[in-house]
Amino acid sequence: MVLRAGASLACAWLAGSLGTAIASDWDSSNVQLLYGHGFDDRYTGANAGGGGLATFTFETLSVRDWGDSFLFVDVNGGRLVDFGGARRDRSSQVYAEWQPRLRLGRGDPGEGALRAVYLAGQVDAGDDGFRAGLIGFGADFALPGFTAFGANLYWRDDTVNRPTAQLTVFWSAVLGDADSGWSSEGFLDLAGTDRDGTDVVFQPRLLNDVGRGLGGRPGRWYAGLEWYYHRNDALAVSVPQLMLKRVLP
Repeated sequence: MVLRAGASLACAWLAGSLGTAIASDWDSSNVQLLYGHGFDDRYTGANAGGGGLATFTFETLSVRDWGDSFLFVDVNGGRLVDFGGARRDRSSQVYAEWQPRLRLGRGDPGEGALRAVYLAGQVDAGDDGFRAGLIGFGADFALPGFTAFGANLYWRDDTVNRPTAQLTVFWSAVLGDADSGWSSEGFLDLAGTDRDGTDVVFQPRLLNDVGRGLGGRPGRWYAGLEWYYHRNDALAVSVPQLMLKRVLP
């Protein structure tokens, strides 16, 4: 499995969407293609023996008055190796997460930064048998310089470690003026492990609205970089990835 987002609503595509959709029904989906070289993450299975790994991602979001629901599916392809470094008998793997949140209340726009509070859940599944279930609370905040900023704190139970806590922080921000076409987005996950200390997953993105720059419809085609960073006491993986994203339809 690729630990791409223990990130409940952490993908900043989602975060930016929440900034405009918190008060109304709204749906959106996108597909992504990423490629990076140097993947040797034995912990999550994003392991190509230090070689290249391509990822195809589908994401879909629904925002309703009661809360929101986010689903993504990753398909990885490359020269995959197992946790011991031996070549696997296949060249692809699948990982998915479903992340529903039930809105418990809203903040007063004129009284501080808190925008909404949620009961947050998450279910993770990989085709290698990995499973995780998370339950906790989340909040969205209105902060200067960000189109969206939020955090979720979970109790986490998975097939690798004993039950532990996980903190997820996600953000989205426009760089420069509104017409620049540049944006930053991403998430940070912090979770406990049995033997390897605190597990850190950090995946920021820098994207440009290339459709706008080529004279097409803005907000449809994005290109840029995503940084895959995963660290605990047993490993440190840092891989920049080229990224192309198409917002549907």
